[in-house]
This record gives sequence, structure tokens and C-alpha cells, in this order.
Amino acid sequence: MNVKNMKPYANLHLHSTHSDGVYSPAELVAIAKAEGYRALAITDHDTASAYTELKAECEKEGMECLFGAEFSVIEPYDFHIVGFGFDPEYPEMKEYLEKMAMRQTDNTKKCFDNAVSLGNITGITWDEVLKYNTGIPWLCNNHVFRAMKAKGIIEENDYMAWFDLNFRNQRGWYPPCYNFLPLAEMVDLIKRAGGFAVCAHPNMRQLGEIELLINSGVEGLEVLHPDLSDEEKELSLRLCLERGLFISGGSDHSGLCGGYYDSFKSEEELHKSSLYIEPLSAGTTEENYRELCERKLNR
Repeated sequence: MNVKNMKPYANLHLHSTHSDGVYSPAELVAIAKAEGYRALAITDHDTASAYTELKAECEKEGMECLFGAEFSVIEPYDFHIVGFGFDPEYPEMKEYLEKMAMRQTDNTKKCFDNAVSLGNITGITWDEVLKYNTGIPWLCNNHVFRAMKAKGIIEENDYMAWFDLNFRNQRGWYPPCYNFLPLAEMVDLIKRAGGFAVCAHPNMRQLGEIELLINSGVEGLEVLHPDLSDEEKELSLRLCLERGLFISGGSDHSGLCGGYYDSFKSEEELHKSSLYIEPLSAGTTEENYRELCERKLNR
């Protein structure tokens, strides 16, 4: 197996309107199906509230799906870990997800209040943001933007400039009300909740820590992900094959499913952006997807 011969069947790293994605779970299913994918996982950041809608829509459209969420860890090396197949109602996991929703929403409100005080955000209140996003516990700048767009205050192609002005740097100004877990503790929680862990978009430095990842209980790596260089993809695949790890992957915020294509003012600007990727160039094969679903390596 080599990277160039991998034909994506499943897109297993996607974000929806339940975290910082642009599309609802139902919209993601339609877009991914039209692109040519046959299976999906919505791996929203530190939240799992999209799965019910995803599962129902996949059943309706004849698509397969896998339960997942992407977790940040506080140390080391800023790893991101995708947890698959865990029970979000497992008491400790449920509590952790609630804390992560509070962490993100608190930070977003503080950035929002700051932007309002400076006159950079007008015509909308925080209560209106909450009302527009009913049923979504984890709120970020995207949720504010969508509420403003729904009110006719702002246009889609204003997003990048609006984000840079009000949220990009400001998010780091406010200390979090809850911390992320360290790597080993996060993986342990995923496992105790009945799931397993995959390292998301591992860069060269992180791939150099493969022993740390394995010793922490990580069981797979993403390979076909738009943030990885060709060299990183090849090394990630080789490590999976050599060490008996699951092979995952997905388009994340890039590509057709990423939802940001409409934020660019021209096709030329879009194609120069790192968010543009060729269709069906991220994800994992049907064989690798089956291994993940069955939690059994057939290699």
C-alpha cells in the first residue's frame, strides 16, 4: 500500500455547526455523498452533539457513519486526538464534554463582549446568539457569525476579515475556565468510555513521538489529511503498517466539506488558499474504514 494508491471511501475528520464547522450534519451528508464519499464521521471539537442528526441522515441517504469527536490535549506537543466509538453518556466523559462546552462558550462570549464594547460587532445581543443556536452546547465565533448573517448584518464573504478582527488573537486573551486533559489521560478516558484513539493530522515532530503516542494508548494515525505534507503522509502510513495501527483520515476544514469556499471573493483567491484541495483527496479507504469500525486490523 502507498499513499498515491489510496482511494478514499470514508471522510473521518469533519466539523459541523455543532462546533466550528460551516455545515449542519444533514448538509455535510449531502455534500460528502455528492463528492463521492460513502461513509462519514463528524469529529467536532470536544463535543459529540452532532451524531444523532448525522446517523439519521446517513440512514436516510444510504451512507455509513462512525461516531467520533476531536479532542485537544494540554500536553505534550499540542496533539489533537480523535476518539471513535466511545459512549458520550459514560459519566466521566459526559462531565468532561460539559466542561469543554462551557470552556469554549465562555471564551466566545468574552471575545463577543469585547467586540461589542469596541463597536466591531453591532446589531445583535448574546441572547440572540444563544437563541439562534438552540441545542448546540459548544459555541464559537462561527455561531456568532451565523446568527449575524441570519439577521442580515453581515455577508458570507466577510467572514475571514470579521474573524481576524474579533476572534483570531482575542481567543488567547482570556484564561480558560477548564483545562484540556494531558494526552495519556485523554486517551485513557476515551478508552474507559468504550472507544479508541487516533492521532489527528500528525506532523513530523509528532510522528517522531510515535513511542509516546503508542505508550499513551493511541491506536491509529491520520494519513490522508490536507494539513500533512507528502512526506508526513508517507511516514504516517509507514508507521501504521509497521506498528499495526489503524489508518484514518479526513478533510477537516478544507475541501468541499470544509464549507469555506464561499468565503473567498474569487476562484483565483480560493485556489491559492490552503483550504482548497482536490475532491476525494482526503479520507481513508474502505478496507481501512472497516478495520476502524470492527476495531480489528486485517493487515
